Amino acid sequence: MARARVFFISNRNLQPDNKTAVFGARFNPDGVAALRYGWADFEPGAGRAAQVNVYSETPAKDPAGGFIKVGSAAFFDDLKAQMSKGGRDTVVFIHGFNESFSDALLAASRISTQTIINGKPVNVVVFSWPSDGKMIPWMSYYSDRDDARSSGAAVARAFLKLVDFFGEMPEAEVCGQALHLLAHSMGAYVLRNGLQALIAKDPTRLLRVFQEIILAAPDEDDDAFETDQKLRLLPRLGRRVTVYHNEGDRALFISDKTKANPDRLGADGPRMLDLLPKKVVTVDCSRVAATADATSRHTFFINCPPVSADLGATLHGVDSALIPNRDVIRAERAYRIRG
Repeated sequence: MARARVFFISNRNLQPDNKTAVFGARFNPDGVAALRYGWADFEPGAGRAAQVNVYSETPAKDPAGGFIKVGSAAFFDDLKAQMSKGGRDTVVFIHGFNESFSDALLAASRISTQTIINGKPVNVVVFSWPSDGKMIPWMSYYSDRDDARSSGAAVARAFLKLVDFFGEMPEAEVCGQALHLLAHSMGAYVLRNGLQALIAKDPTRLLRVFQEIILAAPDEDDDAFETDQKLRLLPRLGRRVTVYHNEGDRALFISDKTKANPDRLGADGPRMLDLLPKKVVTVDCSRVAATADATSRHTFFINCPPVSADLGATLHGVDSALIPNRDVIRAERAYRIRG
């Protein structure tokens, strides 16, 4: 197995002197929407990145010494080169609650190595927002919920930079590989707030940038696709939206029952299938979720071969009704992974 390179975008606070935790659990001191870019390399089977690189944001003072591009420009150039050279799609991953920066990178590396599209592992870009990364059940959850809401502006800014990059790219340089989006757990709430920030800033820029959009165990309201103030306009950004849910998700049960949240989208799926936008389908993972995580049954999007295979087929663009190992619950609407 080859070394995995994970790219990242983060609105966390940079800790340049901390070699084990390059970014902390607070916002960038320049503002909640201030972004830093970089990449991290993982050796096969490693539980921590072997190297983390953060792109410089300061141009060289002396042009003779070589001009250093700002971080976002260098990031997009390197990502495009990797997609073009390797012929691999890229998944943008928004992690969930209680994830440190190191945890987010590790999850992204596992998505990269476990999700195969057309025989090749995917590239992954993780958007890492300042979730606490510590287990204080009540305090961390509410703090993360507030930080997720505040991170919406950063998601919108990153999306607009991506749109501008595509818009400025010469047609001859288009690599032909697809871009996808995956939000896990509270990352779906981050995504919702990013969508709303984008709508507030410029609704004309709700453009179809992604091929496939995946919501895995989303810590979102079960009516999220019924209102423009939540996720109903999300399908405008992609070709298809797939919601992976699990009725035995204990983390979402806690969110539902003890945090006074409404029923969760990631547990039982949407409140009413008939009210879903036509691009949205659901996949019930209840039969297989425990094989990846028997305690919380919340992280089945990694370390669960049946779900990884289903994700790979979804990201490859296979018709929802033709993906193997699925039972049909409602034709063209809802499916269940057999086991």
